[in-house]
Amino acid sequence: MSQAILGEERAGVPLSHPGVLRALIASALLAPVCALVGLGFGALIRHSAATMVTTSFVLVMLPPIFSQSVRWSAAVNHAMPTAAWRRLVQTWEPDPHSLGYDATVPGSWAVYVLWLLLAVVLAVVLVRRRDV
Repeated sequence: MSQAILGEERAGVPLSHPGVLRALIASALLAPVCALVGLGFGALIRHSAATMVTTSFVLVMLPPIFSQSVRWSAAVNHAMPTAAWRRLVQTWEPDPHSLGYDATVPGSWAVYVLWLLLAVVLAVVLVRRRDV
């Protein structure tokens, strides 16, 4: 739908454009990854309100706290799913002369996979140990 609207204004971007397919896949996977992170927190905390607050804090409010100009802070920021998503939807290369530490595309995909695996393994292990 949006491509039809943007195409009329000559602002559309085809799927063959570099980085568009990556951005589309990353955007489609962001919601399931965040949902499974919430599942992992839910299995760990076992209280619905605390789980929603913790998940929202970790996924939305925590990443902007960390700066891109300090190496350890940038590393923590790049380990968050929303920061990884921002790098994956970025279709231009980072400025090599900037003072910040930029994330890499393979590292951002690894963040997606690691958060997903950690959440699912945590949920499975905790549910099997507690609820048997």
